[in-house]
Order: sequence, then structure tokens, then C-alpha cells
Amino acid sequence: MKLIENILIIGVLIITNWQQTANGQNTTDSLSIQMVVARAIDRYPTVQQAQEAVASAQINRKMTESSYLPSISGVASYTFMDPISKLDMNHQTIHIQSKNNSNIGLSLNQLIYDFGKTRSKVDAARLNEELANLQKSQVMQNLTLQAIQSYYTTAYARQSIAVKEKQLEDYARLVAQTEVKKNTGGATNFDYLNTSSEYNAVKTALIALNTAKEKQYVTLSILIDTIVNDDTRIPLTFERIQEVRTLNELIQTALDKRIEMQIMYKEHALAIEQRKASDRAYNPSLTAGASAGFKNGYEPNINSLRFNYSVGATLHVPIYEGGRRGKQRALGDVEIQKALTSIELAKKEITSQVADSYLSLVSSWARIEQLNIQQDVANKAYEQAKVNYTTGAITNLELLTSATNATNSKLLLLQEQINYQISYYELLINIGEYGIYEM
Repeated sequence: MKLIENILIIGVLIITNWQQTANGQNTTDSLSIQMVVARAIDRYPTVQQAQEAVASAQINRKMTESSYLPSISGVASYTFMDPISKLDMNHQTIHIQSKNNSNIGLSLNQLIYDFGKTRSKVDAARLNEELANLQKSQVMQNLTLQAIQSYYTTAYARQSIAVKEKQLEDYARLVAQTEVKKNTGGATNFDYLNTSSEYNAVKTALIALNTAKEKQYVTLSILIDTIVNDDTRIPLTFERIQEVRTLNELIQTALDKRIEMQIMYKEHALAIEQRKASDRAYNPSLTAGASAGFKNGYEPNINSLRFNYSVGATLHVPIYEGGRRGKQRALGDVEIQKALTSIELAKKEITSQVADSYLSLVSSWARIEQLNIQQDVANKAYEQAKVNYTTGAITNLELLTSATNATNSKLLLLQEQINYQISYYELLINIGEYGIYEM
């Protein structure tokens, strides 16, 4: 469990050149996947909340363990009594009690044996602490994937704008060419208006893309507590991941390593301990007690304080509890069965997630290979179309179609490359491995 957390936060150690401002925010020159994930895990409030839950579970476990320790209390009392009992004998009055009664002392109580009642509570508290640590790791895992998705979505927004801006430049030149042709009779007014319309459509698309980009900047900035803007470099690299394991091997790895499975098993163990605790709640208990101090009221001088002590033991044996033991035992059995059902359900969900990520990765790479071919053909067709348009071999509409095909093929390839990288990281997370910190 500690190893998982260490792997998740190790990226923090590679963050360099981050200039802090007074309010803890800054603009970085460059971001990477490792930096984004490390920053999110280090600063996002949900991780701190999970850590506080761990601290609370630790304190609760220590409080439960303290039941084995003795309890010591001090006693100090004063009582004035009047009238008091007295006895008259031979013209002499003997006071049986004192008007001023004082008592100062210490008392100690110690559990000797309770037939497993406290032990079950301590074991349950320990499991709760381990469960809180696993839940913290799960929060960090989910945040890791969220950071990766935000990083690539932001990068895609930027790259798509660059592609559209290049298309806008091409269309601007085409509008100028078409206007010249229209003035010389080589093109109709319809050709000019159609080209201008396409040019303005690209400008409109750029407005939408820029809005989406700014929204992604805000999302990423909030996630990593760092200002992200146009000055921040967000590099993208794409490579083929050669997965040598079969789908069945990946699924087995996930069932062995996924935090969710560890949580399910821990919850099952906790249900067992809670069932034991409820079953032992009505067991006998043996406690010892001792007290010592000073008090008055002892003959022959009832007003003088004298040392006194007492030692004893108490055995408490419940005889009848109204059938609650049986009902709590039955309730505990139900909770154990629920935990077992949750384990089986988690196995099916994890199997589905791993299969989906794996097949998405394989399919995405096949689409990338096809889109590379499509982009190459579209670019060549566009270059040829520009030459043919200059010589008058094709119409304005055909040139626009070719230009649009070239741009769309670039955007489709870029989007698929983004999908491929996200699918790769999703697969790593879905099988319980976090190899991004080793890249």
C-alpha cells in the first residue's frame, strides 16, 4: 500500500524551475505529463481530504487500543454533616461520625479479560485504517487519470487551433486569388462568394476552438494549481506501445493489483471482524480495581485523615440480552455476504474496463495507421489541386473540397493520436500499473 503511494507521488521529485508567487500560483514555461500528475496529486484538495480520513482512522485505532490500558482517576471530596450520630455513655458523649468529612485518593481500573470483545474492535479499527489508506490511493489513481485527460485535451485544443489557423491562411490566399480571377473574368462572383463563405466559416470555427481552449486552460489550472496560458509549453509525443501480454494476462494483472480489488478484500475482512465484534459484545468481562488515599472518620480520632486502600475484581456476566446477540450475528452474516458479492461484481467491472481499454488501444493504433495514409493522400491531392486550380483545370469548389479534406485528415489524425495516448494510460491504470513515472 505504501509502495503504491510512493509510486504515485514520486513525480513530485522531478518538478523543477517552478517559480512560486505570494498566493502559491505561477506560470510555468513547460508542462509534461509527469509534472501535471505530480502537481495535481500534491495540491488538489481531494488528496488532502483523503489524508485527513487516514489520520482520523489512525486516531480511532489508537483510541480503540487504549482500552487495554488502565484508567486512573483522582478523587477529592469534602462533606459537612449536621447533625451527626453520637452516643451518650457514662455522662460522656461519643461522636460516631465527623461533621467534617474529607477524602483524597486515587482509583485505578484495569481490564483483565473480556473474551475477545476488545480484540475484535481493535482488529476492526486497524482494518479501517488500512482501508482509509487504500481509499486515499484510489483518489490519487482517479486524479492521475483526470490529470492525464485534461493534459491531452488541452494539448489537442491547441494543436487543432494551429491546424485551423494554417487552413485560414490558405483560404485567405485563395480568396485573394479568386478575387483576382473574378476581376479578370477567370472566375464568377459565385466562386468568390463561396470562397469567402468558407473563409468566414473557418474563422467562426476558430472562435469556438479558442473558447474551448480557454476553458481547458481554466480546468487544467484549477487541477494543478498553476496558471496555464498560451505561454505555457505543452509538448506532445506519440509512439507505438508494444504490449506483449495477452488480454487474459492483463486482466489477471488487474485482478491482482487494482486498488479497487484490495479495497473489496479489505471490506470483506472488515465485515468479518465487525461480525466477530457484535457476536462477542455480550461476552463476560473481568476487571480489577484498586483505590488508595486519605480520609477521616476512623476511630479513635474520627477527625484525623488516615491512609486507606481497597483492591478488588469484578466479573460481569450477561445472562439475557433479549435475543440481540442472534440478530446481530445474522446481520453480520448479511454484511459478509454483501462484501463477497461486491468482490465478484468488482471482478466483472475490472475485466470489462481492461478489455475496453485494451481493445480501444489496438483499434486506435489501426485507425492511426489508416489516418496516416489518408493524410498523406489528402495532402498530395491538395497540392495537386492548387496546381490544377492555377492552370484552370479544376473549379474553385473542387479546390475548396480538397483543402477541407486535407485539414480534416490532420485533425482526425491528431484526435486519434490523443485517443491512443489516453487509452494507453487508461490501460496502465486499469491494470494497476503506473509506468508513466518511469518514462
